Amino acid sequence: MKLLSTAALAASLCITSVAPALADDIMGSVRSWQYMQADGWKSADGTDNNTLHNALYQANVIGNYPWTKQFLLRVRGGGAYYLADKKTHTVRRLNLKPASGYTSDLTSVYQGEDQGKGCYFTIIDTQYQLELAEEPHSNQVLAAFPENCVNKKQQVALAARRSEADRKLQQWVAQQSLAELCRRTGNC
Repeated sequence: MKLLSTAALAASLCITSVAPALADDIMGSVRSWQYMQADGWKSADGTDNNTLHNALYQANVIGNYPWTKQFLLRVRGGGAYYLADKKTHTVRRLNLKPASGYTSDLTSVYQGEDQGKGCYFTIIDTQYQLELAEEPHSNQVLAAFPENCVNKKQQVALAARRSEADRKLQQWVAQQSLAELCRRTGNC
């Protein structure tokens, strides 16, 4: 049941790509706020639709696992973060203040394995701009959100589905490569 609702959510968010380094993370981007709105999403903090449309147009989807209660949306180009709550179908802008003032210094981490402190999403200020300016700096946790830990069964099912999709893609690439080679050389 949860995998089905996640598949519907993925369709509404236009999951456009999968990052191979994070093979168990559903990544991609939001088509636009209107698509999310049509699927029942609304603002949790009273942000108007025009602002959400501008902010979330092609925003990056981060940490949208079938077992999580929430996931992050990041304004394209390393901008602000929004927290999307799957149960209430709401999004809210996270009021994060990086030390340098640049949101590009922010990064996020999903701790999906319980190492004695539970599982959570964390937003970290890397203070990269301060490092470039050779000013004192150190990584700072700006926000942490409790989250469900990895569901191993769902993780295995996602990996199997991705393996099948990768196999089909590799077959298609091989066919296209042979066709192009045939076209260029005439040696078919």
